[in-house]
Amino acid sequence: MNINTTLLDETRGQTDAETLESQDDLLEKYDCWRNQIEQFITYEGPFLDRQKKAINIVEEIMMRHGKAKILKCVTELARVEYGIRDIEPWVRDHVVHALLSFVLGIFLNERFLRPKNAVGVFQWKLAGLLHDVGYPVQIAKDILESFGAKMNEIKQLLDVPAPDIGFRIVPVGLARLANGADSLNLIQDCLEQWDLDIDAKREYSMMMETGQVCHGMISALSVLYLLDLMYAAHNSARAYTDALDENTGIDWSQDFFDQDIVPACSAIFTHNLPEECFTKAKIRRDVAPLPFLLRLADCLQDWERPKKKNPKGTPATRYNIEVTPNGLIVSSSLDIWWQSHLYSHL
Repeated sequence: MNINTTLLDETRGQTDAETLESQDDLLEKYDCWRNQIEQFITYEGPFLDRQKKAINIVEEIMMRHGKAKILKCVTELARVEYGIRDIEPWVRDHVVHALLSFVLGIFLNERFLRPKNAVGVFQWKLAGLLHDVGYPVQIAKDILESFGAKMNEIKQLLDVPAPDIGFRIVPVGLARLANGADSLNLIQDCLEQWDLDIDAKREYSMMMETGQVCHGMISALSVLYLLDLMYAAHNSARAYTDALDENTGIDWSQDFFDQDIVPACSAIFTHNLPEECFTKAKIRRDVAPLPFLLRLADCLQDWERPKKKNPKGTPATRYNIEVTPNGLIVSSSLDIWWQSHLYSHL
C-alpha cells in the first residue's frame, strides 16, 4: 500500500482495454513534466529541498498561463511556515500539500469524475495549487492571540480589575477588484449556480466580526484580487474578444476570468468553511464538481505533512486509493481516531 505509487501509476498514459486507443499521460495534460513530479513525490531528502521542488513545479505550471507572478504568495507561505515552527509547532505544511493535492486531484478528476462531472484543466490548476496561499494571515492571527493571552495572564497574576485585551485582523480592500467590482458578489453567483445555501458576504462579515480568520476565504479573495490586477494590466478594457499578448501568446480575454478564475476562487472560498455551511445543501459532484473536487482532494491529502513533532508526517505507505465500478475506495492503516477525524471532513 502506497498512495504515491498509485497516483504515479494511475496518471500514466494507458491503452483503453475496450477500444485499444492510447490515452495521453495525465500529468502532461495538466502541464506537468512527469520526471519532475516523480522526483518530487519520491524525494526523501531535506524537507526544505522538497518545498523548493514544489515551488519550481508550480512556477512552471503558472508560467504557461502568464500567472507566474502569483508565485510570490506561494514562496511567502513556505517562508512563513518554515520560520514559524518553533512558535507554532502545530502548524502543518501547506506548500508540498498543495502540489500533492493537485496530483491527487488530477487522478480524482480523470479517473473518478470523468466523463460526466470532470473539472476543466485550468480551473483545477488554480484551485488545486493556490487554495492555501492565504494561510500566513491565519498564522498571524494565531500569534496575535497567543500574545494577547500572555498579556491577559500577567494581568490576572497582578489581580488588577481591567478588561481583557485582544487583537483582530481586518483585511482592507481585499474584496474590491480593480474595476470596482465586489469579489463577494462574483463568488455568490457561483455559489448559487452550485446550489449551495451559503451567503458569502455573511460568512466574510462573521469572520471579521468574530476576529477569526478563515484561510480559505483569505486565499480566495487574494488570488482573485491578484489575478484581476493581471487582467487589468493586460486587458484594461476588459474585452471579451481576443486579447492576445503578442510577446507571450497568452489570451487575456475577460471570458477566461469569468469562466475559469472566478469559479476557481469561489471553490477556494468554500474549501475551509465550517461544516454548518453545508447542513442544508451538500456539495454535489454533479452540480458543483469544482468545489467537490477541491474539498475531496484537500481532505484526503493527509500523508507526508510534517510539523515539528512529526518531521516527516504520516508515511504514504499507510494510505491507498482506487476507483472501482462501485465508487471511490480510500484505504488507510491509521488509528481509529485519525480515520474518524479524516472522514468527518469528507
